[in-house]
Amino acid sequence: MVLALLSLKRATQRGASAWTSMILVCWTGAIVFPTLTLLGGTLQPLTLLWQPALIGSLFLAGQLFTLLAVARGDVSIATPVLGIKLLIVPALSPLFVDDPISPMIWIAAAIAMAGIACVQAPDASLPRARVLASVGYALLAAFSMTLFDLLIQRWAPAWGAGYFLPCAFAAAGLFACAFLPLADRPATLRSQGALAPLLWGAVLMAVQAIGMTVTLGLFGDATRVNIVYSLRGLWGVLLTWLLAHQVLKSEAVPSQRTMLMRLIGAVLIGFSVILSVT
Repeated sequence: MVLALLSLKRATQRGASAWTSMILVCWTGAIVFPTLTLLGGTLQPLTLLWQPALIGSLFLAGQLFTLLAVARGDVSIATPVLGIKLLIVPALSPLFVDDPISPMIWIAAAIAMAGIACVQAPDASLPRARVLASVGYALLAAFSMTLFDLLIQRWAPAWGAGYFLPCAFAAAGLFACAFLPLADRPATLRSQGALAPLLWGAVLMAVQAIGMTVTLGLFGDATRVNIVYSLRGLWGVLLTWLLAHQVLKSEAVPSQRTMLMRLIGAVLIGFSVILSVT
């Protein structure tokens, strides 16, 4: 996911809007996910089509908020904050699935909040308002994708991953069409040099979505799945730090002090993740 976001960030810097990125990510998922019908499943009544439709809308919202977080701020800000999703999943799981809450989760949440405070450390290369906006959008993305994960865990077993997930991502692709008036024209994207990183980012986002959603659809256990997935926060900071001068050429690179604070924040969030499941 980190490489996908870095690629989409570069496309944004060249003029692509978050709306265009979101549409392409949803369409790529709608194209790729029908291959999962080979896994099979059980057809459900038409009256239950609202379930994959709701999942599709949550995916769309999650992608849009994620892309806005990256566009307004930085990958090294957005990805660690998205790790908070692991704490939200077990906190909300009793409302959707049978998963008891451990008291340790609330201690982990406090540590995670300290991590977020480090992640949003001020820096001259990025106005504080944009840092706060990035954190806010990332939290909205985390909440949207938490509901996405938990509802897949709840509803996918009855349908089977092979039917439920293609229907859900087809719905996301369909809903994305409503945002076409806000999208950039292909000719404009080509002239800006934004089309290639945009397409690469969309494909990489679809690939990571397949890996996570298939695991959730087949095995459930959203909390443990998110443990592994949440490590993207640490990778987000490290890769942004290493690739900043190559990938983020068009804007000021955050100072070493800021990147160190974000790294500390990512480590704290990662520690809270481990603590929440012990």
